Amino acid sequence: MPQTEIAMEAYNALWAAGYVPHSSYVWMIFIIIIGIIALYQARTFISKF
Repeated sequence: MPQTEIAMEAYNALWAAGYVPHSSYVWMIFIIIIGIIALYQARTFISKF
């Protein structure tokens, strides 16, 4: 499908021209950091009881 190829090229160009260097990896690291913070907050919330 040519439309899918065009969409993938536009998506890759968006990440290649991102404001953050290596932005294709930074979002994954960002999500992992948010998950770690959420687990820490849940653990401290439960330990108060």
